[in-house]
Formats: sequence, structure tokens, C-alpha cells
Amino acid sequence: MKVKKTVSVVTAFLLTVIALLSFAGCKQEDPKYDVAIKVANNYGMEWVFEPGVDELYYEFEYTGEDMTFGVDAYYVYGDPHIGDRWLDCAGAAINYFHSRLGYNSLDGTTPQMDSVAEKGDYCYTVHADGNSSWNYRSVRLYITVI
Repeated sequence: MKVKKTVSVVTAFLLTVIALLSFAGCKQEDPKYDVAIKVANNYGMEWVFEPGVDELYYEFEYTGEDMTFGVDAYYVYGDPHIGDRWLDCAGAAINYFHSRLGYNSLDGTTPQMDSVAEKGDYCYTVHADGNSSWNYRSVRLYITVI
């Protein structure tokens, strides 16, 4: 009887240890946060890409002046370390975003452009993929110069 009781206690102990070790091996994934992206041009105009807004449009008449675009700021929803505020896109944060300006001229060619300078259709694309705690984002600002 004493042997049965000892075996039962040892078995219960081993099962408890195995169960605890199996739970310890389960790591919960860190949460991913949504990010809003604010794009601005060199004339102070801004376009805000909230979560769920992946495309915006801007049309203006040709002025002959170069217009450049860039990521001005970003906002991370729900991240307890950042707080409830827009963050300037400077320093290390610049590595979180990758952008590209595409261009289709009126004659159908697609030369490489660094700024919006000619009539035609442009697409400024931003990818937010440099921070592992964010949900991936890809946003596009379609620009038409008439």
C-alpha cells in the first residue's frame, strides 16, 4: 500500500513538472501595432495615411517648380512605450521607412525622377517595414501634374 501511494505521489509530481515545463516553453508573441504615416512636400502640404487608408490623390497645375516628398512623421497606435503622439521621422526612425517616386511622362516614358518637376503622373510609395513591432504598411500618394 505504501509503494502504491509513493508511486502515485511520484507520478503526480512528474506530471506536474512536465505540464509546467511544457507551458514554460510556450512563448507569447509580442503584439504588432498599426502605424499611421504622414507624408509632406517641400511646400508644407501634408497627407496622412491612417490605418486602412493606403492610397491618396493630389492633382495640381504645372508651376515649373520642383516638388519633393518625404515621410514627415509617424504615429504608432497602442504602443505603450511611445505614447499618444506623432513622432518625427529623423535619426534611427528614417530606417523604418523606404520610399520611391515613380513617374509616367505625357509621352509614355518612365525616366527616373527625384522630384515632381514635369507634367505627368507620379506615384510616391512608402513602405513601413523597418520595425518588427509594426504591422507592415505600403501606402501610395498618386500625384498628377496637369
